[in-house]
Amino acid sequence: MNFMGLYFTLFPNHGYSILALYWIAIALSCTTAGLPLIFKLCVAITYIPLVSAAPKMQGFPDVPFHVFSSFIEDTFSSKVSLATVLLVLFSLTENPELLSLHGRQQNPKYKGENKTVASGWMRALSRSLMHQLKGNFRMLFHDKEFPDDENQQVTKLCTKLDKFALLLKLTPYDHKNDFKGKLLPVSYDAIQGIPTICPDTPICLNAQCEPRGLLQASMLRDIPLVTLIKDNTIYQDVPVLTGKCTTCDTTYHGDHENFRDKHNIWNKSYLSSARFLKVGQSLWVDRKFSHSVLSATYNFHASTSAFMQFWNDCHSVTNSKNKVTRRQIWQAFIQESIRTIATAKNIDLELKENLTIKEVAAEAFAKLGNAGIIEPGKAHSCSQCSQPYKAIPDFMVNEDPAAVIGVDENSAVPVLEGQYAQLSARETAVERQAARLRANNVNNSVTDAMDVDYDNCTMVVMDGIVFGPKVKHLKYLDTNCF
Repeated sequence: MNFMGLYFTLFPNHGYSILALYWIAIALSCTTAGLPLIFKLCVAITYIPLVSAAPKMQGFPDVPFHVFSSFIEDTFSSKVSLATVLLVLFSLTENPELLSLHGRQQNPKYKGENKTVASGWMRALSRSLMHQLKGNFRMLFHDKEFPDDENQQVTKLCTKLDKFALLLKLTPYDHKNDFKGKLLPVSYDAIQGIPTICPDTPICLNAQCEPRGLLQASMLRDIPLVTLIKDNTIYQDVPVLTGKCTTCDTTYHGDHENFRDKHNIWNKSYLSSARFLKVGQSLWVDRKFSHSVLSATYNFHASTSAFMQFWNDCHSVTNSKNKVTRRQIWQAFIQESIRTIATAKNIDLELKENLTIKEVAAEAFAKLGNAGIIEPGKAHSCSQCSQPYKAIPDFMVNEDPAAVIGVDENSAVPVLEGQYAQLSARETAVERQAARLRANNVNNSVTDAMDVDYDNCTMVVMDGIVFGPKVKHLKYLDTNCF
């Protein structure tokens, strides 16, 4: 029992778990006394808890507002702004480790330790606040108490921050100066703003209608609640609101508009200025998320499955239960691609309503594809993206099916052995001959299909992705190539 008392003293947050294991061990020693040792161990392992229930966050400081406002009026200048007060508040809640170190120096236990309010930890935080506020940090002092010396200013601000931290109960010690345990990170769930997904226009934009104000189209009970990924933070139960013009019946959503064309057919306009995009039945994302999907695809050649795994792995660290799927990542890629290209053309893409994602991609390519030429790179050419034209591709001298380009450095490799060695050698010879025939056909074929710039050709292979030749005028387009 002396061991248990010591453990409770050193680790107060884990003492009850160890106590439970202690009594389980006593019970097992009595019930399994006549059983073999290996069986005892198997039974004991089944009782060991595999997940710790210790909290990882603490709640936001719950201080009555009148107490908080009185402290601000008594401690800081009457001219202090709300932004400055919030800066000081969040500077304290964002640094639980620093406050734990500061609190320890305020509660000396051993000989040679001195109690100090202006500890080195709090002085560093005070100086950072003064640097952030620049000339406005005078608002943290009353007019008659502002010192002339900079060191005295830091010391005086340390005293104020120390009192503020005690008011917020951001200290690892109780009122009896007993250690409660190190401070945990502060959770902002209690003060997290409630986002909504709304149309980004307050009036009807239909050219055939007047600029009337939009009405909220859904009944309160019918407003859908979705999950929103915004600034890499997951928000639950976010309302999606729809605006409607009562004159032309055009509906306005967070990422698109639905309107009737001159043939009375409903069309959908994909808004390039949308803040949020719908990528699933109950999942919306902000443009930062969708653009990161687009950037990862082109910069890292990441597949939708790879980005899905990356996102889910990152958020598993924060114990998030929300997982994205491959289809949702693909939706984000298509939706962001449409708006990126449409923004370059300064238009909003308009398509028929209720198209599948595959049909949307095909229709978007037909309207925004510019005959296969990427608009931002239309006039671009440089030594890094173009190479001298070659009618026949190079072949390896070492025609060994067991060789690997870039790994064996064209050196001799062991002969391929195994059950399918001969089959592999025959298939390699067949493919090699077919490649040579294709190269000869390309060299001898008529080039009426395309007007190709043969001086510099962009037919290069990077990470398995083939980039085609630079085309001046596209005369024939084989849709089977896409």
